[in-house]
Amino acid sequence: MPMSDKDQDIGGLGAFFDAARAHPPAPSADLLARVLSDAETEQVWITRRAQAAAEAPRTSLLEQLYRLLGGWPAMAGLTTAVVAGVWIGTAIPAGVSGSAEAAYLVDITPEAVFELAGDF
Repeated sequence: MPMSDKDQDIGGLGAFFDAARAHPPAPSADLLARVLSDAETEQVWITRRAQAAAEAPRTSLLEQLYRLLGGWPAMAGLTTAVVAGVWIGTAIPAGVSGSAEAAYLVDITPEAVFELAGDF
């Protein structure tokens, strides 16, 4: 059965659609009152949240990072790890400088002379 824009009465349903369009359902007064009440309550909460956000003190980027990392215990551990890493990375232990494992060391200070194990 070919369909076109002019032939929209499929199986006699056009009469039912016309009847439904003639009497559109209207919401009850009780429903409208409840929806309006919920909308007003939400507006009050939005206004309160906006006021609280405006009154809240601004925090600096450093303080936000401090809170993100977990406060002073985490910052103390992080600082200790950084200091230990810098110390271990720059100070070559005396036991390593004369052994065979010293061949992997990178000379970070060209003016300092390190005697590495073996001649290459």
